[in-house]
Amino acid sequence: MKAAIIQSNGVVKLEDLPQPEIRSNELLVKMRACGICGTDLEKLHGEHITPPILGHEVAGVVEEAGNEIRGIGVGDRVAVHHHISCGSCALCKKGLETLCEAFPKSNLHPCGLAEYFRVPATLVEGGTVYKLPNSLSFEEGSLIEPTACCVRALRKISVTAGHGAVVFGVGPVGLTHIQLLKSYGITPVYAVDVIKNRREIATKLGADMTFDPTTDDVPNAVSLLTSGLGLDYAIVATGNVKALEQGFRTVRKGGVVLLFGAPARGASAEFDLSNLFIREVKFISSYSTSETEMRIALNLIDKKRINPSRLISHRFPLSKTIDALNVADKGVDAVKVIVENN
Repeated sequence: MKAAIIQSNGVVKLEDLPQPEIRSNELLVKMRACGICGTDLEKLHGEHITPPILGHEVAGVVEEAGNEIRGIGVGDRVAVHHHISCGSCALCKKGLETLCEAFPKSNLHPCGLAEYFRVPATLVEGGTVYKLPNSLSFEEGSLIEPTACCVRALRKISVTAGHGAVVFGVGPVGLTHIQLLKSYGITPVYAVDVIKNRREIATKLGADMTFDPTTDDVPNAVSLLTSGLGLDYAIVATGNVKALEQGFRTVRKGGVVLLFGAPARGASAEFDLSNLFIREVKFISSYSTSETEMRIALNLIDKKRINPSRLISHRFPLSKTIDALNVADKGVDAVKVIVENN
């Protein structure tokens, strides 16, 4: 079978590998759709902080099921979350599952960007395999995980209807944040991105106004629009440090800055801490997602509260995975890139 394997920094090969063999408490899934995530591109360039395994936004069909498996069988259409926490450590008990030491150690084998992948027992037993309703396509199933990451982030900052927000970086996750914010009753919602195409999509998805940070003074514009008050939330869905710095300048006193995009390893920023102190600005970061948000995201997509499929700009067959990664990496015309295995 074919699987996309990282050879070295910037080099991925579509290798011929043996089809994974499963144990009695494991599943073999035929991948049907796999989204390319920003973290896949970080891994491609050697900037990863989790294991260099490509492809985790996956949906497919159960090809084989171990004889100990109950409730899931051959032929079932499923989406799979690739990480699971232990559920019993101090962090898990505090609702911080993504910080659990066990969380990043689980994964799909050999990866999600493969004809078939094995779902280890830890994931099966942890409940990370979700049957897809007939109303959902495989593409929609593959978008449950990135949507769930956004859901978790917004839950962390307790977004409240009637409050205003600005989203810095409207790539796939930034645009997902916009859909969620609008569905939660957040108003106004502003979008900031250097790419015109993405700003246009943000408008179509409900953004009340967009800005180009290369030509617009975003903090000053937000100040004028809010009569000097500032917005309640600044969601930084990019690893760009300048966006984070601007985020702190766009929120009101007591506002919240959410860091969602992963900065480069070793990145640093400068802030006037006395200003943040006297204004009581809150800063929260959010990484990945848990099974709670996976279930919420599945329901939101199934009930058509949001439509992540509107973000898909490119589709590639598995045989063109390298091309798919290159298109996603360039990012100018691409929004969400999906690899299909039909």
